[in-house]
Amino acid sequence: MPDSKSLKQSKKAAESPGAPSPANSIVKNHPLKRRQVQSFEETIPTAISIVPERSKNAFEDQSKLLRRSNDLLLHSSTEALLEMLKAYSGLKECDESTVAHISAILQELYVRVKDAKGSWRGAVLGALYGLVEASASKILLLVAGIVLAMNVSGSNLTGACKLVFKIARNESNDTLFMDSDVPELLVDGLGRASPIDDSEACIYGYGAVRFLTGSSNASSTATANATEAGDHGQQRSLAVRLAKRGLCQLMVLHLKMINDIASTTQLSGSPLHALFQLSGALRTLAGNRCIVGSRVCPLSDQMHQQHAVATGRPTAAEQDDVQDVAQLEQAVPLLVRAAEMCIKEPEVQANIIRTLSVLSERPECCERLAVAASRLGILLGSIVQTCQTVEKGLATCNRLGYILGNVMSRWDTARIQFHCCDVSCDALLATLEYYANKSFTMKNQMGDSIAQVLTKLIRIVANMCVNGDVGYGMSKRAPLGEILLNILLKVKDAKTAELEELLFATLGALHNLSYYYEPVDLEGTCHSAHPGSIGERMRDICGTLCAILNSDQNPARSEVARVLGNMTRNASIRQTFCAENGMKILKSCLTSEHDELMVTSCGVLVNMLGDWSSRVPFREIDGPIILRRLLRKGVDNRDWIMAGIACQAVWNYLIDTSDMLATLGQTEIDLICEALAEGLDEDSLFGDKEPDNFWDDFAPVATDLLERLQICMSNGNSPCESSDEEIG
Repeated sequence: MPDSKSLKQSKKAAESPGAPSPANSIVKNHPLKRRQVQSFEETIPTAISIVPERSKNAFEDQSKLLRRSNDLLLHSSTEALLEMLKAYSGLKECDESTVAHISAILQELYVRVKDAKGSWRGAVLGALYGLVEASASKILLLVAGIVLAMNVSGSNLTGACKLVFKIARNESNDTLFMDSDVPELLVDGLGRASPIDDSEACIYGYGAVRFLTGSSNASSTATANATEAGDHGQQRSLAVRLAKRGLCQLMVLHLKMINDIASTTQLSGSPLHALFQLSGALRTLAGNRCIVGSRVCPLSDQMHQQHAVATGRPTAAEQDDVQDVAQLEQAVPLLVRAAEMCIKEPEVQANIIRTLSVLSERPECCERLAVAASRLGILLGSIVQTCQTVEKGLATCNRLGYILGNVMSRWDTARIQFHCCDVSCDALLATLEYYANKSFTMKNQMGDSIAQVLTKLIRIVANMCVNGDVGYGMSKRAPLGEILLNILLKVKDAKTAELEELLFATLGALHNLSYYYEPVDLEGTCHSAHPGSIGERMRDICGTLCAILNSDQNPARSEVARVLGNMTRNASIRQTFCAENGMKILKSCLTSEHDELMVTSCGVLVNMLGDWSSRVPFREIDGPIILRRLLRKGVDNRDWIMAGIACQAVWNYLIDTSDMLATLGQTEIDLICEALAEGLDEDSLFGDKEPDNFWDDFAPVATDLLERLQICMSNGNSPCESSDEEIG
């Protein structure tokens, strides 16, 4: 029989994902969803399963018969084995004994045909074809293994991949894969396929890989076995076995091939489906906890470390990890390019970006993404422009925001690169503005919401502004101030966890932006703020923040005080703060039961007391008494941050006073001096131990304040020469 005899007709058994069609959705034509076993009765029995109705003696007789049958198979010719298989041609349902007998024939045939070549391959394929409709997964897997072992290509390879895919869909079959060579043979088979010319084989092959690498059973079994047997447990993980066979390298190669074609021709049909499955398989492989740096349990990791210390050389597993990481790094720019070329295929693009979001969690891959940060920003803007509805773009924007957030939190080069690319910055701000004008509670079918997307996008801005130059530049960029103010107004009374998270993200961005904002440049020139920028809307933002700070039940009050601590360095904002009844709001915060709120609010007070006009209102709300109590609490609790900032506030309050006794009062002066002296008693506080760093920061400020109080009082309450120096 000629070698062209194929398993192509096995698509009935493989439940084909469907041929390419002009339908808009690629995913809906490929139902590659994994089926779960619903009950123990659905589990496929093995060849030696015990049927409850049979007696123990009957089972022993059956075992003897199977052993005798296996001995006979060992001495049978290959032609005889094929004739035995042909006798079962067209078989569908079968009992345990039949499954055991056919499995024994197939196992013997596998040993004989593995890596062999000859004219009889057509006869073998013909005999195997009659079994592809069998209901037993064990038989189907053995059939697929034999076909793959013969190094087939073309339609025969496609048929084998369909069989493997069909079996891999059911998670209960993972144990069958663990006890076979099919995972390795599948990688070898995909290595003989082209994602362009043999795209159907890649569709089913990578679909199977996605199920096998995402197997929870394989991972748990690998961990358990690794605990008992060290490195041997790695062999039980399907993901590790696939990776060791070169799956990562193969995926990178196939991505290069697809990108090369897509650079000159619009991808469509089966190659596009192959890219979809390839990116999904790469995502599950990268996300598998048994791959790259976490292949084995902590016990085995400890053994590897001990081995490395003892021998001075990395273990074989560590060397494999390095190789896998290198391959995953190479996949990053290829996936970014593929996402750019799939701009007209939103579902494929979304799948690729999901893979990049998983890779962004790995530091090595995140570094490669940092190089492409500005391109990802441009991609973000294109998604909003091309999506037909608001809901359809949510998932992709959510994941792109997550990727860029990870990148900006780690790499300063990415912050600078992104900021220097006007197209990227404009795309980010346009996307922010687009979603900020929608209902924050809107969600898609997968649960991605407007609030989640905005949170991720705002974190990009916040992480970018960690860099001083970027923060200064972004504070002058329109319409960022307008956007953040609108979001702040909508979430200031957040009622849900999502909106509360968005509130905190917005405050984080405002904190970084306000820290670097300067209305006057280094040469002393005052520039008018751009309409809609942070500088132009800062007064309105300050008013909104005061309203939040005045809300006793708002959990974001401490964060609001931090932002106001930056803003009130500006004289015009201090005026706005006073106009919003800010001093009375501060009194409420400074007398609260929350230490963090007391400290951050005192930071605002330090700035406010730098203005003479703020000191009278401060005295009217019993400010000196509040500060003395705050200082005493800090000293008593050894909270040197609290004590230190209270000292700074007292210093600024007394900065240009001509009558300290009238300004503070003798009682308050004595109590403050007592607290300062106690806080500076190093021997009493620490004994023979070294003081901590926080006390080291507190001590100079406290010493200066104590000396000033003592000198001024000893000089008859006359002004001190050092009183013109402001602490802030």
